[in-house]
Amino acid sequence: MIPKRNYFVYFYAYFVSNLIIILINVMLPIYFFNILNVNRIELAIIQFAAYSILFTKPIISIYFDKVKSTRKIFLIISSIGTLISFILFTIYLNILAVFGVFLSINFFCTSVMDVVIDKMIVDYSPDERTRDKNAKYTYLGRMSGAIFPALISYLIFTDLYSIPSWYLFFLILSISIIPMIFFSFLLKISFSFKHTEENVIDYKIDKKSILLLCICNFFAHGEQIYNYPLEPWIVDRWGDQYFSLLIIIFMIMILLNALGIVLASKVSNKYNRKKLLEISCLLYGLLMIIASFTDIITFFIIFGIMQIFAGFIVVNLFSLMVKYSHKKVWLFQLFTTFFLLARVLLIPLGTYLSAFVPTELIIVIAGILVLIAIIPAVFIKYETEQ
Repeated sequence: MIPKRNYFVYFYAYFVSNLIIILINVMLPIYFFNILNVNRIELAIIQFAAYSILFTKPIISIYFDKVKSTRKIFLIISSIGTLISFILFTIYLNILAVFGVFLSINFFCTSVMDVVIDKMIVDYSPDERTRDKNAKYTYLGRMSGAIFPALISYLIFTDLYSIPSWYLFFLILSISIIPMIFFSFLLKISFSFKHTEENVIDYKIDKKSILLLCICNFFAHGEQIYNYPLEPWIVDRWGDQYFSLLIIIFMIMILLNALGIVLASKVSNKYNRKKLLEISCLLYGLLMIIASFTDIITFFIIFGIMQIFAGFIVVNLFSLMVKYSHKKVWLFQLFTTFFLLARVLLIPLGTYLSAFVPTELIIVIAGILVLIAIIPAVFIKYETEQ
């Protein structure tokens, strides 16, 4: 039986990980574009270099696939490194080159932390019910990590252009990472666990399906291309005087996404997960394309609906990745590498395109990428587990 304290560590590790992601992909674009007005092409180059560090995750995973005894100590060390590098890259935001160095270090530390947690999840996810439970804790951790910085920004920002408010915001987020260092000591590495015959069945999945799932994982995250242009575009379109209202809408979007995840974790094991993934990608991609041609109110309504389908994509893609990983964390990291590839290529590309391409067109491109994910998903060999 999985110790309850491990679920708590899973939750907080993903909380910290997504807190950092939300800061980098939601709040910093506003700071860079609307406050500092940085050179977007230069920033795109820095992003590409920093995000490329994420490709170390498969290498790290090979080590932890073979060595079990050092996971806990590396989790503690990486938590400390995450905190220090986070503080430093927020201090040097106005110097892009230095910011890029510390951002790269932060990505490396969070990669180690993520791999340790992923290894625990892969090792102890023998059936659909356990996978859904793991998915629920990890992604609710992600949702909490997303809501927290939004809530803090709502409470402290009375003037979007107040630099002291921004630095107070960065300080509070830094403090919120500190508990992860102590929570790392709670992780229990060795415990008894009943393995089922399902583990043997999983090994029969063919290599073609694994490759197709990798490709599907890349295109299913096509929204990464508008990560940096979207929020500054919304602020410009809506007006900075309504920034607090935008934060409330953003939190509602997060809650809707969490609702989609909870619903998907409850009902997806009753249906064909591959079909659910295909349908979710179809509706998500079409709505994304439609949203770019609407007024701002309709845009938010459509994006709210999209969050429900995004939850289904997350849970079913996550479950399929664990199912086909064969209890090997390096294979699970192979799947996640294609998500990393989407971040490495699409985030800098979106930042670069935003210098001369309308954000509406970038959103359309994102929708098309998500629709393309349906093609490899159709050809994945899938057998419903009993």
